[in-house]
Amino acid sequence: MNPFALLTIYRKEMLEMVRDRRTMFSMVLVPIIAMPLLFKVAGYFLTTSDKQAEAQAVVLAIPERLAMPGLEDALRAGGFQLQVSDDPRAAVEKKKAAAAVVEAQSPTGDPLVRLYVDRTRTASDKASDKLRVALDSLKTEKVRAALAGSGVPVKVLTPFTVDRVDVAPKGKKGKMELGGMIGYIVVLLMFSGCMYPALDMTAGEKERRTLEILLAAPASRQEIVLGKILAASTAAFITAVLNVLSLSYAFSSGAIGKDMHDALGNMQVDGRVIALVLLAVLPTAVTAAAVMITISAFAKSFKEGQSYLTPLMMLVVFPAIVGLMPGVEASAGLMLLPVVNVSQLIKQVVSGEATAVNFGISFGSNLVYATIAFLVAVRIFQREDVLFRS
Repeated sequence: MNPFALLTIYRKEMLEMVRDRRTMFSMVLVPIIAMPLLFKVAGYFLTTSDKQAEAQAVVLAIPERLAMPGLEDALRAGGFQLQVSDDPRAAVEKKKAAAAVVEAQSPTGDPLVRLYVDRTRTASDKASDKLRVALDSLKTEKVRAALAGSGVPVKVLTPFTVDRVDVAPKGKKGKMELGGMIGYIVVLLMFSGCMYPALDMTAGEKERRTLEILLAAPASRQEIVLGKILAASTAAFITAVLNVLSLSYAFSSGAIGKDMHDALGNMQVDGRVIALVLLAVLPTAVTAAAVMITISAFAKSFKEGQSYLTPLMMLVVFPAIVGLMPGVEASAGLMLLPVVNVSQLIKQVVSGEATAVNFGISFGSNLVYATIAFLVAVRIFQREDVLFRS
């Protein structure tokens, strides 16, 4: 392989890439703007919606009269604003109240307090929790009064206490959720940043009638394909770098918002995390470039190439989103699956859970996939019926 020829092809592809506005937009502007803006908007909506839910959660619908002694006082003491309604259940269904309390009787004839809530609403969920606390407090007071009248010590109510201790470090759960989201976004935008360069280097060259000139140059097909893959990989990797750096800026500048920052345990994205994430995505960037160049080589035009690569982008979404699923933990088998492994690995790196074994399995398997994708691309570029398809 001639290094000079390879470097010449790489420089030629990079020069054409930076001249293409679509490529620069998807490769540079989107990752630079996307991360800070995403967390800024997400933080704003989370804070705003939580405040609105808290304000709505105190509105409680009740019938005109509550017969149980102390029930109305307990609800008021729990911070609820009582709203008399002819149909308390309908008030919750129509979102006029966060929850409703109605008195009834159990099958045994004992008093029954029925709660109506809408679990699809955050405000109703919060009201349900507040109601449970208020009613438990009322129940305890009634039992205490009954025991005191019978001469039984009140301490029989609490023969033992339960102390639940969360051994996970502060913010670990939030970091894992954030890591899954970062893995999804970085992988998706990396493929997106690679898409237009790969199309331009194949279908675009066919449209411009420059592919014939390139193939006539004193360079082997292997050198041509490798030069194109390296250029497309560079685009994908630059997109990933800018994504990670913009993420680091979002944390250091406070763009994510104080509430989210506190929920993540004052998490800091340091140089080690950035380096590991970028190292993890490197072979995947090569794989993405090789696969996209191979597929778009079959297209006769740029528009046709887009129709070929769009389904691929949709297919990437499903394995990348695995990192967002709760309860999914990285295993040796999972780290062998393409796209899934790098998404999971980024999640582990961000949350501080990455191990050398998982990193090695993921990185090694992705190197194998990149090599296979490169060999397939070389084979495709040796087929005249594909390159000069009309």
